[in-house]
Amino acid sequence: MQVSRALSFIFEDEQWVSKLLIGALISLIPIFGSFAVMGYAIAVLRNVQEGQPRPLPGWDRLGDYFVDGILVWVATFVYSIPLLVLMCPLLFVWVLPALAGESEDLMAVLGGLAGIVSIGVGCLAFLYGLLIWILSPAIQIRYAETGKLGACLRFGEVFRFLFSNIGPIIIAQLLVAAAGIVISTVLGGVISVLSLIPICGWIVGAVLGMAMIPVGVWVLVFGAHLYGQIAQQARSTAGYV
Repeated sequence: MQVSRALSFIFEDEQWVSKLLIGALISLIPIFGSFAVMGYAIAVLRNVQEGQPRPLPGWDRLGDYFVDGILVWVATFVYSIPLLVLMCPLLFVWVLPALAGESEDLMAVLGGLAGIVSIGVGCLAFLYGLLIWILSPAIQIRYAETGKLGACLRFGEVFRFLFSNIGPIIIAQLLVAAAGIVISTVLGGVISVLSLIPICGWIVGAVLGMAMIPVGVWVLVFGAHLYGQIAQQARSTAGYV
C-alpha cells in the first residue's frame, strides 16, 4: 500500500484547492452535503481502482455523487441492522428495577441483572460496531466496482473480500483514523494557543477552525485512495471478482 501516494496525490491536481473548498461548502448542506461528499469519495476510489493518472474528479456530477452516497449509506445501514437489534434490549432492561415495587431486595437483584445484561449487550454491540468499521471499505469498494446496491448486499462476496484483504483494510482504517486524530489535535492545539491572543489570535484561530472543514474532506479522499489501492491490488491478484 502506497501511503505516501495517498497523502500527496491530491496536490498533483492544479485545481486541488478549489475542489477541496467546493467539497467543504457542499458538506455544509444538511443531509444532501454528507451524501454528496461520500459519493465524491466513491468516485475517487473508482478512479484509483481503474488506474486513472489523475484520480481527483471534478464536482460536475454532483447529482450522481449524491445518489452514490445514499446507496452506500443504505448498504451500510443494512449491515448495521443487527447492531440496532442488539441495542434494543438496553432501552427496556433498566425498566426491570421498577417492577420490584417496594421490595428493596428484589430491586437490587433486578438492578444487578440489568447491569449484567447491559454490560454483555454493550460488549457485543462494541464488537459488532468494530466489524462494521472494518467492513465499511469492503462495501465501498464493492459499490465502486459495480455501481449497484444489490452487489453490496451479496453478503458472502463482501465478507469473502473482507477476509481476503483483512490486513490492508485494517491498516487503511487505522491510517485514516490516525490522520483525522493528528490533524484535529494539531489544529485544535494551535487554535487553543491563538485564542489566548486578543483580536489577531482570535481571527487567525477562527480561520483555522474553518479550515477543519476542507481538511475533513481531504481525510475522506485520503481514505478513498487507500481503498482504491486495496481494490486495485485485489483485482491484480485475482483476490476479488
